[in-house]
Amino acid sequence: MRLTLLSRASDLARLQALLVGRALEARWPDLQVEYLARAASGDRDTTTPLASMPDKGAFTADLSDALLSGQADAVVHSWKDLPLETRPGSVIAATLERADPRDVLLVRRDAIPAEPALLRVLSSSPRRSWLLDQSLPGLLPWPVERVACSPVRGNVPTRLGKLLGGDAHAIVVAKAALDRLLGFGPPFEATARTVRAALDECRWIVLPLREVPGAPAQGALAIEARADRLEVIDRLRAISHQPTWDAVAAEREVLADWGGGCHEALGATAIVTAHGRVLSVRGRSAAGRREEKWALAHAGVPPRAPIDRVWPRPEERQRARRRSLDVDPPADDRGYFVARADALPERWKVSPDRLVWASGTRTWRRLAARGIWVHGCADGLGDAVPSGVDILAGRPVTWHRLTHSAAADGPDNLATYVVDERLPDDLPARTHFFWTSGSQFLEAAARWPEIRQGWHGCGPGRTSAVVMSTLGQTGRVHVWLDYDDWHREVIAPS
Repeated sequence: MRLTLLSRASDLARLQALLVGRALEARWPDLQVEYLARAASGDRDTTTPLASMPDKGAFTADLSDALLSGQADAVVHSWKDLPLETRPGSVIAATLERADPRDVLLVRRDAIPAEPALLRVLSSSPRRSWLLDQSLPGLLPWPVERVACSPVRGNVPTRLGKLLGGDAHAIVVAKAALDRLLGFGPPFEATARTVRAALDECRWIVLPLREVPGAPAQGALAIEARADRLEVIDRLRAISHQPTWDAVAAEREVLADWGGGCHEALGATAIVTAHGRVLSVRGRSAAGRREEKWALAHAGVPPRAPIDRVWPRPEERQRARRRSLDVDPPADDRGYFVARADALPERWKVSPDRLVWASGTRTWRRLAARGIWVHGCADGLGDAVPSGVDILAGRPVTWHRLTHSAAADGPDNLATYVVDERLPDDLPARTHFFWTSGSQFLEAAARWPEIRQGWHGCGPGRTSAVVMSTLGQTGRVHVWLDYDDWHREVIAPS
């Protein structure tokens, strides 16, 4: 069987079609895949700002028309470009495993020494413009008072060229686009060299999904086929990635609730974790509607408890005292994963070449206030979540996990401080616990075995693995995004 895939004409779009074609050929060795490319109306109009273009189909309608007229058997779209309405006569038959849904901020190296308080950023996206103005101050290692976005058009190399030409201090690019162009190989080596040369002129940060969720379906591919081509649909469905399909469906459901327009300042990203799906939503409409959500879909929650039966109560969270250890910085080129800002000693000088990854945005902001360039964070989801920056960095990245002495087992862990904490004597009288440290939990469980029968909460990182492995399948353990999330759901109203 021969199957023709159609895509837009940019290198990125053709590359994405090749990803689909190779997946089909791996699944169906008898299949002969051919490729067509054409410019969409949004590509041909290079002057109209994206925010002024029609909401529906500027980059997809022409290709869908060609599909329905029989010029191709399937079309490979960037799913975020597709309108919500299904097109009569065709179906979205499949998707591949999604690429990274995050955005990357690239800042020109020659602009950094001036530390501009007004950061000029190239972006045509209302979502990015609003979210950057909300979140970027505090993430960069100098005081940024305001972010001003100006529109930019063109493919990725063209947009990067405009940045390096001095049109702005910085630009925002989908990480999926950079990863695909840099990591694909033949026949896109020339484009990869252009993109890499531009990155070398910049410093980068991967923006946090909690504060800067991507456009709904960002990083995912939608493969469209005619509804009457059942054999084509069957072959496409055989390569579809269900977790990506489910995540995109959740994000487009949010988009539908906001009216479906692609010009809304709306970000929505569903993150698949070992503990369930996390949904990040931040949006603002012209009519004044606002929404902020960072939520883990819980399979169940424990019964509520009065405040005197929980550990720790809000006023007890600061009981611990942390003492820095006299540790020299490593001489290698591994990155630093910083569990909390105190874990990176004040006396260490962090070179510009050292990658720094924070556990979450609170730690990130504290480090940035010290003048440290932070390249991204784990969004509070734990250090087991891959940073995914090997392609951006141009090399495999390994990390020193900077943490406290009781959690420093393992070759990747480096103890930089000691925690002195006295657990309360009345702990056995409490029924609901939230643990921020596996070693803290193990100490408490050893001293008071009866607390094992309580209700235990923890974040989604290493602590959850310790608590769950200790209590076993029958343990009352629930994972929460953070202490505040747990406190909201567990504490009974007074």
